[in-house]
Amino acid sequence: MAHWAREDAKVRRRITAARKAMKTIETPDDTLRACAELCLALGSVGLRGELTLLKAARALAAFEKAPAVGRTHVRAVAPSALRHRLRRDPLDDAGSTSRVGRVLEDVFG
Repeated sequence: MAHWAREDAKVRRRITAARKAMKTIETPDDTLRACAELCLALGSVGLRGELTLLKAARALAAFEKAPAVGRTHVRAVAPSALRHRLRRDPLDDAGSTSRVGRVLEDVFG
């Protein structure tokens, strides 16, 4: 039990530091463009998908102590940030996570 308490404390400190660092995380124009291209390619509903994707990518960058949001951050959070924002395609029997993964490969290479 003591081991997990120490591990929890480490994660808590990282999250607290990441929250403070969020103000300093830069978002390059090419990352903004990548978010927009991905959401357009997926046909996500409204602008909330882009905003959610960008916010989650920034949080991950801060957690990883990166100075700026990169495509790897966007790629890592895209399935969880976007899968519920997609219009359902009745002809696509794959799940939303699979669809996001396919479009990620198409857009990001």
